[in-house]
Amino acid sequence: MSEHLAAAARHAYELFAQGWSSGDFEPYIALLADEMEFWFPTGAHRGKYSGAAGRREMIAKCHDHTIAGDRLTLHPPQHVLVGESSVMFEFEAEGIYADKPYKGHNAIAFVMKDGKVVGFREYFGDLGA
Repeated sequence: MSEHLAAAARHAYELFAQGWSSGDFEPYIALLADEMEFWFPTGAHRGKYSGAAGRREMIAKCHDHTIAGDRLTLHPPQHVLVGESSVMFEFEAEGIYADKPYKGHNAIAFVMKDGKVVGFREYFGDLGA
């Protein structure tokens, strides 16, 4: 189970990273379950959302980054923690976020079920507030 879970989550991470670098999150969005839990700590998408609202908020966050021109390189994970249903990736990221240079240490947790993202939580370093 944990190997399958880790592989599915790594695929989600890779598609999410590609979205950040290219601005095209559609391949990642295709992995989202119809209902999911989404948690984000700050900004316009701050909060915890469940069900169809969670999916909508995740998609809105992705689209907002595309429109804003936010482009980050998410480096290969330094640490990968595998739980019963979730996988957390710790990684460095750098690029442009909110029209400013960004470089930080981040963590993203994906909850996976049947190859779909059913949960997303993000934690990140200094945004230069």
